[in-house]
Amino acid sequence: MDKPLKILHTEAAKGFGGQEIYIYRHMLAMRERGHDVSLLCQPGARLGEMAREAGFTVHALKMGGLLRMLRGIWSVSRLVRRHTYDVVNTTSRRDALIAAAGARLGGAPLVVRSRHLMSPVNSLLTYTGLPHRVLTVSSFVKQLLVHRGIADDRIGIVPPIAVPPQWSQATSDDAWQCLQDTRAEVRRELGFSDDQVVVGCVAVLREAKGHADLLRAIAPLCRQHPNLQLVIVGDGAPVMERLTALRAELGIAGQVHLLGYRLGACRLMTAFDIFALASHKEAAGTVFLEAAYVGVPIVATRVGGVPEMLVEGSNALLAPLGDQAALTAALQTLVEQPERRRQMGQAGWDWMRSAHRFTPTGHTEATEYYYHQWLKELGHGKR
Repeated sequence: MDKPLKILHTEAAKGFGGQEIYIYRHMLAMRERGHDVSLLCQPGARLGEMAREAGFTVHALKMGGLLRMLRGIWSVSRLVRRHTYDVVNTTSRRDALIAAAGARLGGAPLVVRSRHLMSPVNSLLTYTGLPHRVLTVSSFVKQLLVHRGIADDRIGIVPPIAVPPQWSQATSDDAWQCLQDTRAEVRRELGFSDDQVVVGCVAVLREAKGHADLLRAIAPLCRQHPNLQLVIVGDGAPVMERLTALRAELGIAGQVHLLGYRLGACRLMTAFDIFALASHKEAAGTVFLEAAYVGVPIVATRVGGVPEMLVEGSNALLAPLGDQAALTAALQTLVEQPERRRQMGQAGWDWMRSAHRFTPTGHTEATEYYYHQWLKELGHGKR
């Protein structure tokens, strides 16, 4: 590896979702590789609290309003000069405006803007005017940025990290047996018997995650198969209320379990026979990798970067967005064919044990490649 880098990551959001999980896992992996990694975030941000607990240096900066933005730019420029960061990597629009501008004023050799979303880019300022380069999570999002006018050769792709369960580090046979033991244990905890077919979904409760679509698609199957159960893990008050009402309206309240937020979602997924998520948009989707890691076949919508996070036809069946009949058919195939479930679950398990790019090592190698390449292109040589 080239000389370790001194890196400052920035994030304006106070909540903790997929983007923040990506940053946190990234910071842990880069530190493990020997890099000096710090974080700049708003006071009270959950990401900041977790990073501080993990031993990272965390700088707090309020980022709302024009006056705070101007003060923030000056504060970041001084921070960059004082710590002589090699790379300042911004994430959201607000922190990109402040930190990228401050980093450029402070003389940071490389300023990067990360993009974790597939929603439209309104302003190019935080992608072309302020940062030197852009990192994103999938080829799909990269193409969106290229179509928006960002040069192809200024964009790199670093997929998310899928954290493997502890037992996956064992030999293949031991790990598979450990998975089966955990599955039986978790199913007992959740109150499911061996003869029940459990379809599970793990995602924050937002309209764009398509939970209502999933309920409507699985409803006719629930009526045909009394042993079929749907488990939804995730929180979000407005959507939770609508799902509670919808399951009653569809007549499947007894077969739909809304568990809310739960720690250890990857462990919970071992209890599933099928993982299902009917997202309307998804830049990547780490949860699909985690489902594959625990040997669970997947049903999903063919949107965004989802096809890059699984192997269609091998460990996953995909349905077109908005096609409820196709989604029902995909679910029905796996609900009614236990041997197909087993084969696809095994295929996902085998694939994730060889998919290097989703491991912490593969992730950091890709990140290092882009950072060092871009530093060289910008005239700073190897750091």
